[in-house]
Amino acid sequence: MSGEPKRVCLSSDELGKLSKDELISNWKAQDQYITFLETRNRLGGGDINDELTGLRESEEKLKQQQGEATRRENVLVMRLTQKEQELQDCVSQIQELKQAQTPSSSQLRSMLLDPAVNLMFQKMKKEMDESKEKLEQTQNELSAWKFTPDRCLVY
Repeated sequence: MSGEPKRVCLSSDELGKLSKDELISNWKAQDQYITFLETRNRLGGGDINDELTGLRESEEKLKQQQGEATRRENVLVMRLTQKEQELQDCVSQIQELKQAQTPSSSQLRSMLLDPAVNLMFQKMKKEMDESKEKLEQTQNELSAWKFTPDRCLVY
């Protein structure tokens, strides 16, 4: 036979009208069709089984990759959390150091109320004022002694 065998479908009426030879011929055609289907199933089934096996292997690989990615993600999240904690610790240490360096207003008041410290500040202020006056006088004297072309003119 050329090509694929065809299925033989007979109704009850047709089956009753067939002769013995026609019935045997239809039986053989149906048997060839069944043999063809079984062969195709056996051959094609191997491809399906191979494909199914390949898909299962791919699924296992993907599950392993997902597990590794999840583990890596968890490690990175833990490292990030640790770094954030370290950052918070550093920020709090910086704030503590800033507070320790700047004296509070009560500390400043107590220093100014201390008579010895207050006397020192008054003396330093007086010395600064005197130094400013001397600087001003010196600058005035210097400007008076500066050489200008107008002074060199002889009348």
